[in-house]
Formats: sequence, C-alpha cells, structure tokens
Amino acid sequence: MPLSNKLAALALAISDASISTSDDLAPTAIAALISIKNSEPLSIGDIATVTGLTHSAAVRLVDRLEKDWLVRRQRRVGREVLVEITTRGRRRAQQLQEARESAAKTFLSALEQREQDQLAELIDKVIHQKAHEGLNVLRFCRMCKVGQCNCGLHQDEAPATDHA
Repeated sequence: MPLSNKLAALALAISDASISTSDDLAPTAIAALISIKNSEPLSIGDIATVTGLTHSAAVRLVDRLEKDWLVRRQRRVGREVLVEITTRGRRRAQQLQEARESAAKTFLSALEQREQDQLAELIDKVIHQKAHEGLNVLRFCRMCKVGQCNCGLHQDEAPATDHA
C-alpha cells in the first residue's frame, strides 16, 4: 500500500475515532462549534470559510446549533451576523476536543517516545511546506485547542507543549 494511501487511511481512522462520541453532530458542526469557542465571536462568513460550507449552508448550520442551545447570534455588524458560543456549547466543544486528542493518543501509543518525536518533526515539515503553499490556517486549525497548538502557523501565539 503506498504511503499516501496509508496516511489517508490513518487520518480517516483518527477522524472517525474522534467523532465517534458525537453522533448527534456532523463533522462540520463540530468544526464550527470548536472554531467559535476558539475565536468567538465569528461571523457566519467565517464559519463558512472554516467549515468549507457555502454561506447559506453555514446559516442552516448555525440555525441547528442555535436550536440545540450551543451557540447564539450575538449582534449584527452592518450586514454581518456574529455568532458566539453558549456555556452549554463551550462544554460540548471541550468534550469534542478532548475526544479528538484521546483518539489521536491511542494511535500514537503504538510508537515509542523517540518515534513520536521523529513523527512530530516530519509532520511539522509537511505543515510548514503546505503553509508556504497557501494553506488556510483557519481551516487547518479549526479543531485545535487554543494555546496548545504548536504547529507554528499562529504567529501571534506562543508555542505550547502539545501539537495539533
């Protein structure tokens, strides 16, 4: 099996494992909720960018999240609607981020610490190359824990101890 196929399969397995506890939320809803938690308030346009949805699909997504008391529309700035997270939404986003991290750690547990360090260096190299090619940082880091991501893509944030 080519390395590219193995990497894609592993990424999908980690993604599947991390959202297995969130059968009530679609992956785009999870990404939106965590992104709003990390950078609130976000405009619906920003939510569309982060999730890869059209503006109208992002509006429907916010409607669903609002119906579940996870977010609320805050105010309008001109024609732009800003969305903020509720206390319930913040707790749910935290649970989802913890499930993601736990899922990734179970896959990494097959490696010794030295191998994990080597893998981290290789992943950093790939991330930085893609960043130079125009990687959308908002979309790439949509599920990261603010303050714990040391991918180096956030120039305004100090490096932390944990990787995305």
